[in-house]
Amino acid sequence: MRLSDYPWIIVRFDCAICARKGQYRLARLAAQVGPEMELEAVLGQIAYDCPQMRPDRKARKYVANCGIRFTDLERRGGPPPNLPPAMVRLRVVGGQDSEQ
Repeated sequence: MRLSDYPWIIVRFDCAICARKGQYRLARLAAQVGPEMELEAVLGQIAYDCPQMRPDRKARKYVANCGIRFTDLERRGGPPPNLPPAMVRLRVVGGQDSEQ
């Protein structure tokens, strides 16, 4: 799956091991890394500064190097909201139908 195939407007990510989390707007992230980049490569770009992902660090058999993942792709219970949390409660009052 490529970044251009990502189904939502907000790209949320978190780490299953540490408390790291964040989000990008899909258009801005695509402008930074390219829309045709594979999602695994995108995660590598996002987590490039993770202490667990250092290239000089030797992979260990029973310890995960980094647990970064796309939060919404692993979410169960329907699609996530596409608006940032501060805007979820906003709604249109009035409109064309109210001018009768």
